[in-house]
Amino acid sequence: MDWATIICDIQSVLGGNSSTISSTPKLSVVPQPVPTQDLRVKNIRILLNYPLDLLKEWLEFQNVDRPSLLDISQINELIKTMCLAWAADKCEYPNEAESLYQNQVVDAVASGADELTAIGAWMQQLKTAKIGAV
Repeated sequence: MDWATIICDIQSVLGGNSSTISSTPKLSVVPQPVPTQDLRVKNIRILLNYPLDLLKEWLEFQNVDRPSLLDISQINELIKTMCLAWAADKCEYPNEAESLYQNQVVDAVASGADELTAIGAWMQQLKTAKIGAV
């Protein structure tokens, strides 16, 4: 028995075409999962350099151990909390960071912008504003 015959026999058992040796097996297309809320929170936490201990503490306060167990409004509140904690020492006025967050992140994401990109731009604006104010 030669290799081509063995391969054809295997393909016929697996449901492939036994008359030709196919270089690409027939596979069903499985859609890739949308990034989970856990991954969303992780990526933003890393971008902000937000302490993992504080994130775990916030989640424990909500009686969960991971963000995907929260509803979307709670996750959005968590992200806002992390962002505003990062911005705490970046603005002269307390409501400035939150107002800019609403305009540059929340509104941008609602309009279809990438959330990480919007947060990055918001962070850059706050850094620039602080440098300009010094």
